[in-house]
Amino acid sequence: MFKVCIVGHGNFPSGVCSALKLLSGSNEQLHYFDLDHNLTHGEYEQQLTAFLTENDNVLIFADMTGGAPHQIATRLLLELGKKNQFILSSVSLNLILDLYMKNSMGILTTDNVSVELSNSMAESKEMLMVMPDVSEEKVEDVSVTEEEGI
Repeated sequence: MFKVCIVGHGNFPSGVCSALKLLSGSNEQLHYFDLDHNLTHGEYEQQLTAFLTENDNVLIFADMTGGAPHQIATRLLLELGKKNQFILSSVSLNLILDLYMKNSMGILTTDNVSVELSNSMAESKEMLMVMPDVSEEKVEDVSVTEEEGI
């Protein structure tokens, strides 16, 4: 089983954990680290370092690719070099909930984690939508035929 860790700016991490508890009924194996104005980056790094050092199997979800929480967590993962610690960034609640539930139900294991992460990320991308649906807007056919001089 993996520990699930949410990192991000402001109350994003604690808010996601609140939503996960509401939707799943549980907060087992769930941890969060809010980076707000009360913490320096150094203090935030110390908290994450302690957590990652103590836990071998960890899924980290970061709010923004390239943001400070993502950068700090990524650097720590690379420095620690543990086999079963992963970070996913620019995540949605759908993706986090999907993997959290798979983890809770024992579907996500150290043997299949790479495949499950890839599958869940692909499914999450499929769930993105815009309303009204602009993906199939009709585009006027402006092709030129041979009769027109090509």
